[in-house]
Amino acid sequence: MDNDLIHLRMNVEEAEENLNVLKRKIADIPFVYEDCQKAIDRQKEIWERILHYSKGTDSEKQVYKKLDELEEKQREFAKVFSIADEEIESVLLNRKVVYENAEQLYEKNRKEDLNENNVRGVK
Repeated sequence: MDNDLIHLRMNVEEAEENLNVLKRKIADIPFVYEDCQKAIDRQKEIWERILHYSKGTDSEKQVYKKLDELEEKQREFAKVFSIADEEIESVLLNRKVVYENAEQLYEKNRKEDLNENNVRGVK
């Protein structure tokens, strides 16, 4: 196997590793998203308890404001994750294409190398 073929094989392995790393990171995203949503929900629960004790006081309005802010934060968070999910899918698709192209180029060159060696062996 000549140096070009070795170099192509290394490119294939690198592309495959990059794709696998991305897949592993993507697999963690739902858990991170869920943890963040749970944290916001816990904050809301705390503020709802505070609201219960602040009924009829001057603080009641501030607690409602805080709950509204948390709702808005949760909506923004979901929107950002949705956008990020689309971008991640695009990156994943691009990495798959890079891997597949590298694999095809390697296979093409390997076959050419084999054919070239077979022709030389016949002479």
